[in-house]
Amino acid sequence: MNNTKEGEHNNKKRNLYLVSIFGPDRAGICREFSGIFARRNLNIIDVEAIAMRRYFIMPFLVDFRKEDQGKFKEIENELKETALRLNITLKIEKYKEEKKEKKIIYISTIGKDKPGIIYGFTSLFAGLNLNVERMKTIGREDLAVTEYRLDIGVQKISDIRKKIYEKAGEIGVDVIVRDRNTYERTKKLIVFDLDGTLIDKEIIDEIAKFANVEDAVKKITKDAMEGKIEFKKAIKERVALFKGMSESVLEDMAKEIEFTPEAKELIYRLKELNYKIAIISGAFTIFTDALKEKYPVDYVYGNKLEIKDGKLTGNLDGRIIDAYGKAKIMKEIAKKEGISVSDVIAVGDGANDRIMIKKAGLGIALNPKKILKKFSDGVISRNAMKDLIMCISKTQGF
Repeated sequence: MNNTKEGEHNNKKRNLYLVSIFGPDRAGICREFSGIFARRNLNIIDVEAIAMRRYFIMPFLVDFRKEDQGKFKEIENELKETALRLNITLKIEKYKEEKKEKKIIYISTIGKDKPGIIYGFTSLFAGLNLNVERMKTIGREDLAVTEYRLDIGVQKISDIRKKIYEKAGEIGVDVIVRDRNTYERTKKLIVFDLDGTLIDKEIIDEIAKFANVEDAVKKITKDAMEGKIEFKKAIKERVALFKGMSESVLEDMAKEIEFTPEAKELIYRLKELNYKIAIISGAFTIFTDALKEKYPVDYVYGNKLEIKDGKLTGNLDGRIIDAYGKAKIMKEIAKKEGISVSDVIAVGDGANDRIMIKKAGLGIALNPKKILKKFSDGVISRNAMKDLIMCISKTQGF
């Protein structure tokens, strides 16, 4: 804006015009037109510059005020002469201020770049009577991230989210849906589940292989992840099957466990952006502690196996971290960091993550079980995990 403050004109009725310029991009264009408005003491209410492939578009929303109507033609001629001199296109139109309050949401799609993605989503938006206010696409290797700003009017975000998830599945891309408050708040802490999220295995199933109880444990694990059996009951039943197992076997396993390549890249990029990172897992402290030694993770929590004389007793030691426990720990970490839970991102894949994901400011379901989708703000695949940073950090400047 120029030096004239908008507040100085609040006592006068605004007379708004949208002055749009577009053409080949080069230095000094904004200065030329903003200079005209400054010399005429006209307030720029809003402005945005968008450059793409050496071309630009720049709309100015300008208050011409009623007392300037006699000079309007003079100002219009100066704008036209400047546009002609710079060889760019100019459009001037009366702007009518909207009375209704907007309800804004943001949608980010992540997927392999291919024809039809934008058409698929914009067709959906049109069918749902959603107004696309802005959109932008950026590419990374063979992936593309497109972000849409939509006015949804009186519609419910929960109803729209369901249809967007369906469209994303149909097209074959990942998607995140956020309301305005969630989008605009700066996130400072990200909390991850471990099994199936940062690693591509279920640790308890791997332990079961050594204990020769793989089939029994896998069935209980599957039922727990799908929400068919309460987590505390499920973990007690599985741990009981490990009675007598040597602690050294688990320690050797913990030395070998690694984050997936996508998770590694995401973790290191998050640390570059000064995020605090936590792992809250239903797996075991032997493994979470080992990972904290390998990677730049600030907090780790897991269930503790009871061990006596170097052998597993078949019991757990201390509190059991279930779905409610994960959400409680997330809240405790946020309090310790001096932030609100609304400033937290939570990422998980199963029923045990549902409350944590629902309560976080931004909840992301990664390759989720069906039960988790209805609690999340976004659904992404493992392939898109490393590119999650392009959405959650708002690096697009959108």
